[in-house]
Amino acid sequence: MPVSAFDRVAVTQEAGSPRPVIPLPVVWGVTILGALAGWYYLGQLAAAPRMMMHLVDLGAYQVAGDRVGHGISVYDSPLRGHTRGVFEFVYTPFAALLFAPLAWIHGSVFTWVGGLTNFALLTGSVWATLAVLGYRRDRRLLILGPPIAALLLSCEPIRETVGFGQVNILLLLLVLADMALPDSSRYKGALTGVAAGIKLTPAFFVLYLLVTRRFRAAATAVGALIATMLVGLAVLPRDSLTFWSGAFADPTRVGVPENPQNESLRGMIARTLGAAGGLQILWLAAALAIAAICLLLARRLWATGRELPAVTLCGLTSTVISPYSWIHHWVWLAPLLIYLAHLAIRSRDALTLAGLLVVFAVTSGGVMDLFDLHYGSVFDLPGGGRLGVLDHNAYIWLTLALFAATALRVRGERGAPAKPADASQVEPPTATAPARSRVGTGSSTP
Repeated sequence: MPVSAFDRVAVTQEAGSPRPVIPLPVVWGVTILGALAGWYYLGQLAAAPRMMMHLVDLGAYQVAGDRVGHGISVYDSPLRGHTRGVFEFVYTPFAALLFAPLAWIHGSVFTWVGGLTNFALLTGSVWATLAVLGYRRDRRLLILGPPIAALLLSCEPIRETVGFGQVNILLLLLVLADMALPDSSRYKGALTGVAAGIKLTPAFFVLYLLVTRRFRAAATAVGALIATMLVGLAVLPRDSLTFWSGAFADPTRVGVPENPQNESLRGMIARTLGAAGGLQILWLAAALAIAAICLLLARRLWATGRELPAVTLCGLTSTVISPYSWIHHWVWLAPLLIYLAHLAIRSRDALTLAGLLVVFAVTSGGVMDLFDLHYGSVFDLPGGGRLGVLDHNAYIWLTLALFAATALRVRGERGAPAKPADASQVEPPTATAPARSRVGTGSSTP
């Protein structure tokens, strides 16, 4: 089915076809693996608590919240120290307001709140991911949330986000929960707009909603973003003028682009070729091309009923093209792992399982010790020169490889009938409620 035939595809996410149930053996197997992964993580945490749960960034958010309470600008000076580009506040004034309650929490309570809150948000992200896949929102789905979240603590961006007390999992949850809403919902797009109102990167999903012709949801997202801006302006007028008049686009507030921790396309180009003005034009051109290709692929995936890979591809792309992406910004690798595991379990295909294992190996953190390899992640592997270009930009290359694999897949499907949603391809638990195709039926699963 050509992508242009949108009007003939009913991807409306209305009730109609039954949602498949997660098989009970999968629930038991994942629960056992999650318990083992959680025990392993807790052992690492107990052995090195200050390294595993230092919450440095959450502490910086606390300083920002304290400044809000005392009427001090969050943008005039770094939150810690006096070095420009180090611990500068790079979020919106609306985000600073959300951090204000942190100023009241201290000591061990601060640590417990930081760690448990991020794990709760991660569990919610798992539930939202499974909902976007189309699974029935029942007890089995609820049971699987914590063990899958425990397994994802072995994904390096997730580990770093939890350790730093970063806001990335919150943004992940907001977008995924938004995409899990049916297209008929008048509120679809609102959570994406709120996420963009905290940090601008999720605004990329507005483009995704536009290219998939969900114009009302896109307008709702923009409206929610504007609402967060107005709230910030009303409470923090001076900081709002500072941020929106140019601070949001000031690259010096984050750091130099060639920083080894900058896992973005701009960082890779700066480390490999330099950061001169002409190379910045190269980065902009490449970023625009990657964004355009991503949106074309995402549009095709959505049109054939595969919302989760479409959304995940957009999340990874927004991280690639962002001017500055720390390793912990790559939390969209978590739904990618869930989706690949879903495909491997459903298809029982050796090639799909091999792909899952490769992605896990590239994105894993803290598991190499099990094989007597004392490296935290792929970024700690020894290497330099040409090899360093590969492993020190691993997530970027992985995303580009996903582009290629997706392009090959959709090219092979060109001219074929549209497929139903991924989860709806799993047989329902009873023969009396057969799943129907999403094409031409007006039925869909979010």
